[in-house]
Amino acid sequence: MRAQHHAERGYKRVLNRADFSVKIDWLTATEDQRKRLYIATRAVADTADTTVEAIIDAALGRKMLMGADYISTFRRGKIRRSYAKLIHGWITEHHLQTARAIAADLFSKPHTDEWDDYVEESGIRGQLQLKRFTKDRLNLIKKVKDRDVPDAALKLGEEFCFFLRIDAHAYVIGFERYKEQWHTIPLGAEGSPVFQLPSNAPHFPVDANGEIERLSEESDLDLHRFAFVISQDANDLPHKPDIEDIGQDAKLHYIDVLFSA
Repeated sequence: MRAQHHAERGYKRVLNRADFSVKIDWLTATEDQRKRLYIATRAVADTADTTVEAIIDAALGRKMLMGADYISTFRRGKIRRSYAKLIHGWITEHHLQTARAIAADLFSKPHTDEWDDYVEESGIRGQLQLKRFTKDRLNLIKKVKDRDVPDAALKLGEEFCFFLRIDAHAYVIGFERYKEQWHTIPLGAEGSPVFQLPSNAPHFPVDANGEIERLSEESDLDLHRFAFVISQDANDLPHKPDIEDIGQDAKLHYIDVLFSA
């Protein structure tokens, strides 16, 4: 992601929801499970600007000679179970977050830590929002309605900013998760991780003159999680995504965003 003023990047990001999945033996998978694997594969293909056929080729490690009805066979849940296992493994390695947003029970959560759990259990979802720049106007994308889908969706290169109403001036630090890794977001002055958010200016980040700065994601597809810790006391803010480093009076807001090609 970049800011319009070309602030140093220095971070990356991601998302996972509560894990309701069970490990599936794809060599005994049912037709229904294979049908739903197709749906997830189609979603990954659409997000990554590729095709189901290309994903199958990548998963199998060779160019497949597919008949006209082969994709239809996959759609109907009748693809070979050995192929389903390879496709599932490839998607898990390369596009896990997108797949989990579509079929969380088919794609198990491989890793969690205390910070992930803290965000899920204590974070506030639905108040932190994105606004998209369209012809130099800001348009609210949407409020979250369903925990099983991303809160917002953007194309790579689309410009946006964050939006959060608070009661008074507060100190803020932001973190972003992508591909199971959390990183600090340098949205403050001169790339500082900590900044102040006044109650009368709910859009951020802003520059030294108080003007909204535009952000965009240029290359990292799939789901991203943005989390901002907010407190009236800067000493309550963690310096890194660590529950041992967060003050008792701090609040955490987060939003899940899907970036597609």
